[in-house]
Amino acid sequence: MKSELGLILSSLLVVSACASVDKNAAYPHVQPVAETEEVASTGDAADDPAIWINENSPADSLVLGTDKQAGLYVYDLSGSVQQFLEFGELNNVDLRQNVQFGGQEAFDIAAATNRSINGVSLFTIDDQGEVSAAGDFPVTTIEPYGLCVGYDESGYRVFVTYKTGEVEIFELTREGDGFSSELKNTLQFGSQLEGCSYDETQNMLLVGEEAAGVWRVALQGNDEVGRQALDVVGSETGLMADVEGIDIWRGPANTGYVVASAQEADRYVVYERAVPNRWVGTFAIGASSDELIDGVSHTDGLTISSANLGSTFSEGILVVQDDSNGKKERTQNFKFISWSDVIIALNNQKIEP
Repeated sequence: MKSELGLILSSLLVVSACASVDKNAAYPHVQPVAETEEVASTGDAADDPAIWINENSPADSLVLGTDKQAGLYVYDLSGSVQQFLEFGELNNVDLRQNVQFGGQEAFDIAAATNRSINGVSLFTIDDQGEVSAAGDFPVTTIEPYGLCVGYDESGYRVFVTYKTGEVEIFELTREGDGFSSELKNTLQFGSQLEGCSYDETQNMLLVGEEAAGVWRVALQGNDEVGRQALDVVGSETGLMADVEGIDIWRGPANTGYVVASAQEADRYVVYERAVPNRWVGTFAIGASSDELIDGVSHTDGLTISSANLGSTFSEGILVVQDDSNGKKERTQNFKFISWSDVIIALNNQKIEP
C-alpha cells in the first residue's frame, strides 16, 4: 500500500511540475506597468482596445475597451474608468483622429462591431476625451466580428472581418450630423478572421487568419492588388493559433513594428513594419515585480501607439486584453505595457539565423 501511495504521489508531483513549466521560457518577458479596472461582465467579456491621444495633454490620453457582453469602457492611463457606454455586444474597436469629411471641421471618430444590431456602431470623441454615440450602420453578413479602420486619400473606411473568412470594406460619408456607409468590396480568406490593422502609409491591410497566420493585403483604393502571407502558424517565429490582435507601432515614414498576439501560446510576435516584415522577436508578459499586477494570458485584442504619453510611456504604449485577471479568474481586463520595455526585451533576445 505504501509503495502504491508513493507512486501516486510521485505521479502527482510530475504532473504538477509539468503544469508549472513556462511554455514561453525561451522568450523574454516584460512586465505590465498598469492595468484597468475589470469589466463588469464575467466570463469571456473584455475583448479589444483602442488608444485616443489627447493632443493638448498626452498624459491625459485614454484607452477605449470593449466588453463584448455590454458596451464600451473608457479608461485613463492609470486604468481607472472614466466612462461606460452601455451599447450591446461590442467586439472590436478602432479609431482615427483629425478626420475630415468634405472639408468640414476635423474630429475624432471610433467604430466598433456590434453583434446586438448586426452592424457597426460609431462614436465621436471631443477635445476633452468625452465619447459620444454617433449612429450605427448595418452589415449584410451575419455576426460582424473583428474590425479596424483607416483614413487616407480614399476616405474613412471600416474593415469588418468575419468567422466566414470575409473582410468587408465600408466607406463612410458625412450626412449632416450623421453618417452613411457603402460597401465597396469584399475580400475572401480561407477560414475564420478577427484581428486586423490598416497602414495608411503603405496602403496595406494586415489581417489575422486565426488558424493560419498573418496576411498583408496591398490595396489601391478599395481594390486588392496583392496578397502575401506575412507569417504562418507554427513558424520559427513562435506564432501560434489563435492569431488574434494585430496593430502597428508607427515610426516616421514606414518604419516601426507590427505586433500580433498568439492567443493559445500567451505570446506576442513582433515584425518590422516595412515589407518584407522581417521577424524582430517574440515576447510574453509576466507579472509585475511587486506582483500587484498579474501576468497576461490568452490575449484577444491589442493596440499600440508610438506617441509620447509621458514618462512612463515616453516611447509609446502597448495595451493588451487579459483573459484571466489575477486569482479571480472570472473577470477580465486590459494591461498597459511601456513600449520601451518591449524594445529592451527584444534587444536582449538572441534570434537564431
